Amino acid sequence: MRNVMIFSGGSYPGIEIYYALKDSVVFHPIMASSYSDHSSFVTEDYLENLPFTYEEDFAEKLDKILRERDVEFIIPTHDTIAMVLMENADKLSATVVCSPKETAELCRYKSRTYDKLSGCSFVPEMLSEFSDNIDYPLFAKPDDGQGSVGAKKIENNEALIEAIHDGNKVVCEYLPGEEYTIDCFTNKEGKLLFINPRKRSRIQYGISARAESVKDEAPFVDIAETVNSKMDFRGYWFIQLKEDKNGKLKLLELCTRFSGTFNHSQGYGVNLPLLAVSDFAGMDVAVTKNEYKVITDKSFIDRYVIDYEYNKVYVDYDDTITSERGTKVNPFVIAYLYQCKNLGKDIVLLTRHSVSEKTTLTDDMKKLGISKDLFTEIIELSWDDQKADFMNNDCPSVFIDNSFAERKKVVDKLHIPGFDVCHVACLFDWRK
Repeated sequence: MRNVMIFSGGSYPGIEIYYALKDSVVFHPIMASSYSDHSSFVTEDYLENLPFTYEEDFAEKLDKILRERDVEFIIPTHDTIAMVLMENADKLSATVVCSPKETAELCRYKSRTYDKLSGCSFVPEMLSEFSDNIDYPLFAKPDDGQGSVGAKKIENNEALIEAIHDGNKVVCEYLPGEEYTIDCFTNKEGKLLFINPRKRSRIQYGISARAESVKDEAPFVDIAETVNSKMDFRGYWFIQLKEDKNGKLKLLELCTRFSGTFNHSQGYGVNLPLLAVSDFAGMDVAVTKNEYKVITDKSFIDRYVIDYEYNKVYVDYDDTITSERGTKVNPFVIAYLYQCKNLGKDIVLLTRHSVSEKTTLTDDMKKLGISKDLFTEIIELSWDDQKADFMNNDCPSVFIDNSFAERKKVVDKLHIPGFDVCHVACLFDWRK
């Protein structure tokens, strides 16, 4: 396995990059950051002691860690990290999965990006000089910022003067229309292999919380191909666009890192992080994009680490492993049980199914595709039997049952932690 460091790993794109690579049989992802973040809830292979990019001996400290962990590739997840890594690329033993240093610098500064693409119809009109005949509103944004941080709409001369005095601002025409991202992939030969334009339908914390495929890709393809022909990209990169008052697409920014919603491409069967690392590893890569439209929507996800080690799982059958009156398998519970089996935990099934149903437990499990071999032991009870009487606490255990009354009896008698079906996510170890 060839080690790939994701820096910083706990960022939203960092987590998605990790999941895109975790099942690879060639590359092993390592999440890394300069401080404690969400990485420790995602994988056991994480680092939180990386130097900060502003430290004087950043490259030397980072390279020591890269050598200790035998890291071959490092993926930056932030614009500043990308630029600093590329500036220090010759001091690092790992290959930085990013476009060349000159491109990273061009993309970091909007003024340089606009100058490089000057003359292209999609470059927004820039304010060249202050006068009394300015057509408001305008828009001011930091030259080296990202997303909407520090950006503001300019309605009058007073606001414009204030923005100019703030310094480090790019002032251009105001773009009131829809906003879009184009995910792109350019291989080691400079060929643009993948173009995925998507509408940023709902934005939270600077990330597309909802992204939707566009109906007409042609104008987006033209822009991506033009940018790729004028700048030296490699691997994944993306374009941010917004419509002007006439509905014409105008450039907001270019970035050489992975965007927050690059995984929209996963819906097409395209794994961009794996493509990028494979390309930088010298492999010849190809892209096959499924032909349909995709909508991606995000929400927060909670992950848990419970300070309780256990070796045995007692679990109910009806309305716990199964759902909808026994006609379906609960996919989350069954996934958790398979994880327990992978970890070598004993799984004991406790059920009154056969006395409750007209068919046998064996027949119904077979009908749902549930293997009896998943369980270390299957205990079938009568109505008079108490589950707690068939359990013991000779080793640390947990009990999962949809019935509060059943859980209370077990907790009170045996002091075994009890969990409802909706609590299984608390037990699932996302690091495995």
